[in-house]
Amino acid sequence: MSQICAITSCNRLARALCHCCQKNVCIIHLNEHNNLLNNQLYPLIDNINILDNRLQTINIQKIINDYREKLEQWCVDSHKKIDEFFKEKCQELDRLVIDKIDEQKEEIYQLQSKITELIHEQQVTHQDIKELTSIIDHLEREINNIEQKYIQIFTQPLILDHNLISIKGNNEDQYDLSILSSVYKVINHPDGSYVALANNKQNLLIHQTPNLCLVNQDLEILKRIPWRHGIIYDICWSVTLNRFIILHQKHLFFLDENTMSIEKVQTIEKRKWLSCTCTDKFLFLSTNEWGSSITKIKFTSTKKLDNQWQSPNICKPDEYIDIITSNKKNLAIIIRNNTNKTIRLELRSSETLDCMWSLLLDILWNRNKPFHCCPFINEDWLVADYETGRLLHITKTGKIKSTIPYNTIPYCVTMFGSNTLVVSAKDGIHFHNLNYKKTYTIFVL
Repeated sequence: MSQICAITSCNRLARALCHCCQKNVCIIHLNEHNNLLNNQLYPLIDNINILDNRLQTINIQKIINDYREKLEQWCVDSHKKIDEFFKEKCQELDRLVIDKIDEQKEEIYQLQSKITELIHEQQVTHQDIKELTSIIDHLEREINNIEQKYIQIFTQPLILDHNLISIKGNNEDQYDLSILSSVYKVINHPDGSYVALANNKQNLLIHQTPNLCLVNQDLEILKRIPWRHGIIYDICWSVTLNRFIILHQKHLFFLDENTMSIEKVQTIEKRKWLSCTCTDKFLFLSTNEWGSSITKIKFTSTKKLDNQWQSPNICKPDEYIDIITSNKKNLAIIIRNNTNKTIRLELRSSETLDCMWSLLLDILWNRNKPFHCCPFINEDWLVADYETGRLLHITKTGKIKSTIPYNTIPYCVTMFGSNTLVVSAKDGIHFHNLNYKKTYTIFVL
């Protein structure tokens, strides 16, 4: 039996199944659907043409010249070093010859004085003549040596290390967490040490009971100071204050990395806090309670916090904020839901706290210990799942890019510089190299 076209108000007989809408339609509407699809190609063609035009109009020579300036500066600096080395060796040569000539002049002067004295006293002997002749012969040999072959200069060809110059093109999008290198350094984390850590690119702050320790880029403990203020819930770094901020349940502390002095902040409302993070303008604190809120505090001057206000609309009454962290532009927040026993990661604007995306995480629910995350490569995020011992790589658009099992229980993670991942784990603080940059190397000889 013939069917009528599925399009409303169309009485024509259906002639075909449209694969786009999965409906039986007449020829006319089938053609319309086909035309609609074809019409969607035209904006794509326009975008491709725009990109092609941009590529065609790029001033290649200008780009090359801009980068060549660095190579040319290296060339100038290298020539300068060679010239300085050459000048140094020339001065060394001059000193050697002049010192030798002066030495011979002094001997001649001593010889002349002795002969003058012998003539004056008229006491010369055959032995004196013999000694004087011997000295004169020696002086003649020395002067001959100076004139002919006193100086020997040994030179070797200048051999350049091919690694002196490398030119790298970054390809951050291609990093895959599955190629995470093995641990190359572990710092001991004794029982009783808190897992929170933070860094300012130069130094990493950790707790190694009973001390707070500052670790440098060589992964050596540079400084330490006893910590006597109770549980450390979180740590972050403030560029504006030039201080580490340490979060206790009810108090906030500043740590000066230069003096290692600890200062208790008096201008913060005493509430139960759990997590903290900073952007250039603001400090964010989350409360340690169901129905968690975020307090946003503006930096008005060094070591001063002002304009505090709360955002109570982040969580429902049965929800809890585990962690807030930032990449200077946006906030990443891990929230647990007690009713559904779910955990999600949200990305919010640091200016408005508006939600940009939300991702439900495949993580076992646990109410006893908060989960942690940190900014990762190319504005992505990395989540530490201590329940199943995994690391989750989340893209900046809120998609799970990859998941890898970790060889121990990871509690807290952070990037230290651009190529080092730090994992605060059950058995210590682990350091991994992240060789995520695709590199093209040009050897310049």
